[in-house]
Amino acid sequence: MFPIQRTSTMVGAAVSQRLALLLLVFAFSAQDGKAQNFATERNYEITVLGFSIGEMTANRSTSRDTTIYQVSSEVSFWFFGKVNVDFSVDTRLKDKQIVRTESFSSSNKGDFESKIKWKGDFYEVNASTYKFENTKPIKKPLYLSSVMLFFHEPKEGDDFLGEVFGLVSKVKKIENNGYEVTINGNTNRYYYKNGIMVKAEMESPIKNYLIKLVE
Repeated sequence: MFPIQRTSTMVGAAVSQRLALLLLVFAFSAQDGKAQNFATERNYEITVLGFSIGEMTANRSTSRDTTIYQVSSEVSFWFFGKVNVDFSVDTRLKDKQIVRTESFSSSNKGDFESKIKWKGDFYEVNASTYKFENTKPIKKPLYLSSVMLFFHEPKEGDDFLGEVFGLVSKVKKIENNGYEVTINGNTNRYYYKNGIMVKAEMESPIKNYLIKLVE
């Protein structure tokens, strides 16, 4: 009886130790996974003169040394006839530097695509949008772009990349926690609260519009 009891106790202790080790390994693996993969999503409403014309979703995800920013929207409005537009931007950073961006817009008035890619010492640009095309390379690394503003409050003087146009502009600080950027003659204003973008006033050659955080 006694030897059996001691053996049973020893086996039980060994099993408990193995189980504790497995739980410990699982806990560290889960923490490591959270450190390597992080996702955030924010939703916005798009309005013109107070009337809702669509929705916008902004996403940020990270994995190791790569961060991916994505924005997508669907809008419908009147501009010499009804216009429906599906729009998306995908911007990727490695070690905090922008290495690739792609933007697409599809509508019943035409489709457009812009691509920008880091080639080691310059960005190759192939941008096309409504009544605009650009293939002029950008000869310096960049760390801020339009889709990133949904998740990062900029600073005065930051270099800003407009993915759709393939153009760079300086960020200007304005009142009420706001920032201003002018790209291809269009001046956009972004407003922040506690580091979160809550509103953006956008100029467009087709129609000006407002982007507002859905809380």
